[in-house]
Amino acid sequence: MSVRSSTLSAATLRQTQPNRHLLVPRLVAGLPLFGIGLIHIIDPELRMDPLVEAAGLPLVSVLAPLAVAIEVVAGAMLLAGLFARIGALLAIPTMLVAIYAHLTIDVWPNGADNEPPILLPIVVAVCAAYILWRGAGRWSIDGWRSRASG
Repeated sequence: MSVRSSTLSAATLRQTQPNRHLLVPRLVAGLPLFGIGLIHIIDPELRMDPLVEAAGLPLVSVLAPLAVAIEVVAGAMLLAGLFARIGALLAIPTMLVAIYAHLTIDVWPNGADNEPPILLPIVVAVCAAYILWRGAGRWSIDGWRSRASG
């Protein structure tokens, strides 16, 4: 009986299918993540802290900046297709927390006009899960690297 050891390498994480359609879920997940993350940084009226606090999540001073950083980094990784599976892996729990926040917050602390529809984090999470499964696709840095090395 032989035991096969499996190693998780950068090449394994970047492995992707040569499909062009994977650009669509990467953009659908990456654009809102990156854009909303930047908005949380740039606009003082739309900080993440009140949202985390209103959702009743612990460690607001740690969780809020961490969530914003994850949004920006995961969004950039998905948009570029650079280690897109890691970006997707970061995006999924972030969007699950966003769905939880939508379900628990009664009065949106940044104003009702600034509340994104609950469908947005659901769609982003589903697209990220698809990228986690299939990879970044042909039109990505991961796809380019896998074609160049293969």
